[in-house]
Amino acid sequence: MQVESYLIKRGLEFKRYGEEAVMNCPFCHDREKKFSINLITGLYRCFHENKCGVKGDFVSFQKKMGDKPEKLASKNAVVKTKKQYKRPEEEVYPVTDEQVDVYKYLIARGFNDETIKHFRIGATVDTVKLPYYKNGELVNIKYRNIKDKKKMRQEKDAEHVLFNRDNISDSTLIICEGEFDAMALYQYGLEATSVPDGASGTSWIDEEWEFINTFKHICLCFDNDTAGKKGAMKIAERIGLWRCSIVEFPFKDANECLVNKVKVEDIVNCFNSHQELSPETIVTPDYFDDKIQELFRLGPKLFGTKTAWGKLDDILKGWRGSEVTIWTGKNGAGKSTILNQVILDLAGKGEKSCVYSGEMSPERYLRWAIMQHKQNDNPSPLDIADSLNWMTGKLYILNITDMIEPNKLMDDFEYAARRYGCDHFIIDSLMKIKMPAQDEYKEQADFLSMLTDFAKKFNCHIHLVAHPRKTMTDTDEPGKVDIKGSSHISDLAHNVIVLYRPTQEQKDKSIKKIGRACDAILYVKKNREFGVEGRCDLYFDPRTKSFTDEDGRHG
Repeated sequence: MQVESYLIKRGLEFKRYGEEAVMNCPFCHDREKKFSINLITGLYRCFHENKCGVKGDFVSFQKKMGDKPEKLASKNAVVKTKKQYKRPEEEVYPVTDEQVDVYKYLIARGFNDETIKHFRIGATVDTVKLPYYKNGELVNIKYRNIKDKKKMRQEKDAEHVLFNRDNISDSTLIICEGEFDAMALYQYGLEATSVPDGASGTSWIDEEWEFINTFKHICLCFDNDTAGKKGAMKIAERIGLWRCSIVEFPFKDANECLVNKVKVEDIVNCFNSHQELSPETIVTPDYFDDKIQELFRLGPKLFGTKTAWGKLDDILKGWRGSEVTIWTGKNGAGKSTILNQVILDLAGKGEKSCVYSGEMSPERYLRWAIMQHKQNDNPSPLDIADSLNWMTGKLYILNITDMIEPNKLMDDFEYAARRYGCDHFIIDSLMKIKMPAQDEYKEQADFLSMLTDFAKKFNCHIHLVAHPRKTMTDTDEPGKVDIKGSSHISDLAHNVIVLYRPTQEQKDKSIKKIGRACDAILYVKKNREFGVEGRCDLYFDPRTKSFTDEDGRHG
């Protein structure tokens, strides 16, 4: 078994960087992508040491995931051939009096003799030779012309490593954009490295991945310009935002600070006031001040889009974005009718919906919707055309009449969200989602997770029809645990609404209250936002194909 295929099979989301897969730790469940696993060897490690810091091989990884371990199959194993690099053919000799122009140039850049010697800087008549060493071996030389900065080159086919890497012994790694910046920081008392390819280059990361992973904290000291800031963020995203920080200097870079005689204490202050990095998705509580103020201002009042029935509004407080609602009930109880009515009601309020109805063809679905819209079970051709015109731009239908793969459904929904700005998504029903037969319950749970993530990402509301267990009778009052399939279905949903036919006793109570027997009962069995449960009695009008509440409201 290959490591990458195993991660995909287990549904683990990761970003690939060379041979490494970086992701959230599946064991301590951090949200900072501090977990790395080698896709070739299977060796893994969590760098969130305060939480778990686990590490091991591929066999132990599978065991910790609760699976029977399989060794890496030799027939599928990727054989890594070590890349052949060319070593510099020439040596680097210290600057001598013969290269007086180069020496004067280095002095003008603020460097003293000790610094020049420390970095083993060499020269030709008009070129600075910047040597790159790895484990004491000369692996690359960069050539910098003192008269024309653009005339900069390095050895062809050389190994791309960090400049001055061999002299780093601290737990913090400082990475600069240029060699002169690393040399300047040395004169300020800080041992630093620099990238070999400028702000935009990242080829060195693959070569230095193991070296980088030995450091808990990395300071990026790139130029204070657009290219420098962009390059620093690009590198930070590759090597891990959680351990990176940005250091800004009062001048463009560290070397300019040296030239302009910035004091040591000011440079130290720049490092002390470094900017820590985190994903845009991680914020502090004060970020939500305005939204929280609004929630408290509204209090128990409705702050979602109104439903079609007043009693349901009293319980749910409307349809809110970023939520998933499960609709369940026996076959024939009226779930599709109810949802059609909900969609039309939302359309009348300016909300757009996208519908996948695996239970009903688009033609039959629209036929029913037209009868509800026109409040007439026998509309005229003109009425039909008028309804279809009214629905256009408010309602989008997946023209699919058979089962659908989860990923295909989510791709279509994402298109509808981005292209048309749909606010509501209806899935009728969960049984029409094609799940692998070998582990259907797990796949259902994974699918619900996909739905909740999608709802949050696009700030939309998802309505999912899920049938109850077959053992229930028409008048049984199902609960959220009575949904057919995985228990995670109701656990992951924000709301669970049960539709069932009333008992004779419930009908008699309804007759006594308003003089008419109710035809269906909507019971909110889960309401994560408010914790309120309750029922809404509904009355069906065969002519209009619609349900009203006890006040006669139908949307």
